[in-house]
Amino acid sequence: MVVGVLALLVATSACAASDPGPPSAGVGTTVSRPVPASIADLSLTDQHGARLDLATLRGRTVLVVPFLTLCTDICPLDTGNLLQVEHALVDAQVASKVQLVEMSVDPERDTPARLAAYAHLTGASWKLVTETPQEAVEFEHYFGWVVQRVAEDSPPSIDWWTNKPLTYDVNHSDGFIAIDSSGTERFSTSAAPDFAGTLNPVLHRFLNDEGREHLAHPVSPGWDPEVALQTLGWLLHRNIPVAGS
Repeated sequence: MVVGVLALLVATSACAASDPGPPSAGVGTTVSRPVPASIADLSLTDQHGARLDLATLRGRTVLVVPFLTLCTDICPLDTGNLLQVEHALVDAQVASKVQLVEMSVDPERDTPARLAAYAHLTGASWKLVTETPQEAVEFEHYFGWVVQRVAEDSPPSIDWWTNKPLTYDVNHSDGFIAIDSSGTERFSTSAAPDFAGTLNPVLHRFLNDEGREHLAHPVSPGWDPEVALQTLGWLLHRNIPVAGS
C-alpha cells in the first residue's frame, strides 16, 4: 500500500514537472477566447507567396507576433527572440507542433518579396505573413493591437532593401498572442521583447539609436524566449527548455 502511494506521488510529481503552468500574470493575460471564423478565415500571404489563414493552422499551437520589416527599434529584437525560440523547439523535437508567425502591421510595404528578403537576411524560417490593409485593421481590432502610421525621423532611416529614404514609420503594440491547437486564444501580452545573448549581426544593423538603447536596457516586464517557451510548453503540456540551458 505504501509502495503504491509512493509510486503515485512520484508519477504525480513527474507529471507536474512536465506540465508547466501559464506565464506570470505580470507578463500578460491568460484568456480562453475561440478565434471566430471572421478572423480565422482572413487571408494571409507568406514570404513564399503561399496563401493561408489562422484556420488552416489548427492542429498546431500558434504564436503570433506583430512586426514590420522596416522597424528599426523593437522588431529586430522580436525576430532575435524567435530565432532562439525556434532553436529550442527543434532541440525539444516539438517544432512540428508549433507555428511561429510574424504578422506585418505594414502591409502596404511588406510584400511577400520583401518578407522573403527579410527571412533570407535574418535566418527566419517560420511564417512571415502580410495581408491587405483592410484585413490588417481587422486583425488589429480583434487582437487589441494599436497601430499608427507616423512621420519618419529626420534624417530618415534608409530602406535596407531599396537603399532609399523611408517616408513614414509605423508605431505598434509589442508582445505576442498564443493560440492553442483548437484555435482558441489562450495568452496575450503587450510586453516588449527582452533580448539576451548575441543578436544576429543583420538584426543589429537594423537597429537605430533607440533600438540599441532597448537592446542594452530592456523595458520591464519584457518577453524573452523563456516566456515564449513557457507559454508554448503550457499549451503543449511539457517543459521546453531554452536552447543550451
